[in-house]
Amino acid sequence: MNNSLLSRFRSELELIAVILLWGINFPLIKVILEVMPPHVLNLFRIVSAGLVLSFIQLRRSNWSVSAFWAPFRSDPKAFLIISLVGWVLYQIAFITGLNITSAGNGALIMASSPIWTALLARMMRVDRLSLLSWMGLIVSILGTTEIVLMSSAEIRFTSDLMIGNGVVLLAAIFWGSYTALTRPMVAKHTPLSLTVISLLLAIPVLILFAVPLWNETDWSKVTWLYWVAIFFSGSLSTGIAIVFWNNSVRKLGASHTAAFGNLVPLVALFASYFMLGNEIVASQLIGGTLIIGGLVIMRWARRRMQMSELISTTRIH
Repeated sequence: MNNSLLSRFRSELELIAVILLWGINFPLIKVILEVMPPHVLNLFRIVSAGLVLSFIQLRRSNWSVSAFWAPFRSDPKAFLIISLVGWVLYQIAFITGLNITSAGNGALIMASSPIWTALLARMMRVDRLSLLSWMGLIVSILGTTEIVLMSSAEIRFTSDLMIGNGVVLLAAIFWGSYTALTRPMVAKHTPLSLTVISLLLAIPVLILFAVPLWNETDWSKVTWLYWVAIFFSGSLSTGIAIVFWNNSVRKLGASHTAAFGNLVPLVALFASYFMLGNEIVASQLIGGTLIIGGLVIMRWARRRMQMSELISTTRIH
């Protein structure tokens, strides 16, 4: 296995780790929201992620604060845009929408993010998909829909939930935009520096959203187990996982990386079974098969495209 294939294989392993972390995080957040307002929870998640990633980045920068912030000084406008889209708008929309809509609605709407990524990446001319890749993407999204539609009671697009549905839709668009926007950025900066700097830039805004809700939290109910869950959700799911995600955007492409996001509902399904005792039914397993099948099609189509480009380049030279 040559270095290029080994690097791609490692990136896909990192993506699998991301999907596992995010799948477990889904029922975990729903549990924490029972004792803590969404924006207060969001602040603790982002701060814990920032602490862990800042420590790692400082070590890599030989404990130099100047070297730590060097990427931002070279590209401040791009970092501010990434921070606004991926760490302010997305995080606020996601946690707000998830708090006021059903889990089924939220998962279904968030499953549309690969479509937004693919469309935006194509518009920005930073990535492209073949017809076969688009087919794989559609199959994967159909699988996600199959999982979410397991129970008609879960999908309730009634008037009292429409605001939450709309906010989650905005979150899906923001996440798709973030994934597409990071493609040119990860070619110039490491995924770690891109993640931690854009995260730190967002914290002052997130504090403004959390402070008004601080007194609404019953801190006596927030036991040490909740703090462990918050640290897991922040440092691993929100922090390190997004570093891996950005690395995959650089190595595999924005659209290919985003398609793996459709595995999150499948992992969340099993995580909810073990953590919350939710039942698993046959239609969900069918949906999971479609999701994995769609990802296999996309992976095969991308390799086929790369082989064609390699053959074409070889003929030219």
